Amino acid sequence: MCKSRFLLATSALYVAVGNCSSQPLTIPLPPKNSEAIPNDLQSFSLEFAFFPDYAGNKSSPNQFSRNLMENFKNITGVYPKVRVGGTSQDNSIYYPDQNDSIELVFTNPTDDQPSQINYGPGFFESYQALGDMQYIHGLNMKQNSSIQQLTNAAVEACRSMGTNLDSFELGNEINMEAPEYRPANYTLQSYSNEWNYKTAAIKTAYEKACPGAFPGFMAPSFVFSDIVKNNWTAEELFQLGYDSKNLTKDLSFHNYMGAFVPPLAPVSYDLQHVLMNHTNIVQNLAAQIQRAKNLAYLGHPFTLGELNSIANQGRNGETNVFGDALWLVDFSLWCAAHNIKRLHFHQGLNYRYASWQPIASEGNPPKTRPPYYGQIMVASAIGDAKDARIVNIPLAEDTEAAYGIYQGEGLSKLVVLNLQAYNQTASRSRPSREYEFKVPNHVKKAKIERLSAPGSDSVESVTFGGVSFDYDLLEGRPVVVEEKEDVATIGRGVLRISVADSSAVLLTLS
Repeated sequence: MCKSRFLLATSALYVAVGNCSSQPLTIPLPPKNSEAIPNDLQSFSLEFAFFPDYAGNKSSPNQFSRNLMENFKNITGVYPKVRVGGTSQDNSIYYPDQNDSIELVFTNPTDDQPSQINYGPGFFESYQALGDMQYIHGLNMKQNSSIQQLTNAAVEACRSMGTNLDSFELGNEINMEAPEYRPANYTLQSYSNEWNYKTAAIKTAYEKACPGAFPGFMAPSFVFSDIVKNNWTAEELFQLGYDSKNLTKDLSFHNYMGAFVPPLAPVSYDLQHVLMNHTNIVQNLAAQIQRAKNLAYLGHPFTLGELNSIANQGRNGETNVFGDALWLVDFSLWCAAHNIKRLHFHQGLNYRYASWQPIASEGNPPKTRPPYYGQIMVASAIGDAKDARIVNIPLAEDTEAAYGIYQGEGLSKLVVLNLQAYNQTASRSRPSREYEFKVPNHVKKAKIERLSAPGSDSVESVTFGGVSFDYDLLEGRPVVVEEKEDVATIGRGVLRISVADSSAVLLTLS
């Protein structure tokens, strides 16, 4: 790899100027114990309070959201899996006689989330609006006034959702939230006992009212970060009799790169050092990867059931810009290379890290945002192959990353990211890095699909492979805006590719 200056010939074709003297990079083989990447690796978590805004209902579906979901199915062969939950699920009460599908009560009009959510049977119509998808329905762990309210919600979910109900989730981030609504002497053992009692009641009610086998739970939905004050661990939890009836379907933990909590560094600093930084991504995920290994004996898939870039709904200038999309690609592929099975990127109305704004609200129009393009790139890297495996290709700098995607035993794709920040207003020409990779001798060319934008600080004009998914063009459906096909040539078993600062490329070998 070498640095080189770079001219933009078209938005799809980059011409590098410079020489590279380093040896071509060897692409490692996947470890023998690596597992195939699920096609729904890119999945979603929708904030409970705002689910009807994202989905619409049976009579008036949100076609924009539906189109964005169908894009994934067209690429991978499956829909993303959707968890409906978050902080607001533990402030949500189900009322069977309520006429309105949902009622939101805000303590302050400017709050990101309501403090109280009342929902009725009409809420479940939203599960019919986006297509034949699998959902995880969030249940309220916080309220203790009535076990009947809890079981009523679970029964209505199974009756209304049928085979679209993948599983339940009881409670959100209880390890962080427990001090807010449980006694001071509430311990990890207390939580284990409470969860076991309530999940048993839910299962009993379900089996009385609904056909088929009980679907199970996504659990325990803990979050680990500097802002969590207790020292609960998942490893200890499962030694305390937690889930003694083996009702867990998927292990779920939450993950963020940081939090929108003052004091804050400038957004440009955080974007480069927190998000567009491969070393920081590796360090951030190290504990989750170790946790997955520690809990592998349970036999459950390990997922990140809620995640995004910066907690507390993100930060404008850092999480709503193109640099966040590049972070998302590197983060996702590092997870996939380490057997994390599914990534539920959290979304909410007006959230500053959202992949899309589903409806007009607070002056924000419906819009496809940069992170969505990162998700589409990851989905395209995996494709519809049932045996895709991913391996990291070690590189020297914090601001670069590369991955090989194998299909079966053969190398099929490469992803290369240049994470060096480049502002769209910069007066200097845009630098690039040139890479050389050793590829199998039978590979003669590579189709190039670039993830690009005017700069890492861009909020618009993002494309992947020359395609836009903008709301204003075709309501989220793919529209080709750059006709020129980009193909890399290969000579003597070496593939050469230039990657501009603040961009990424997917290479499909043939």
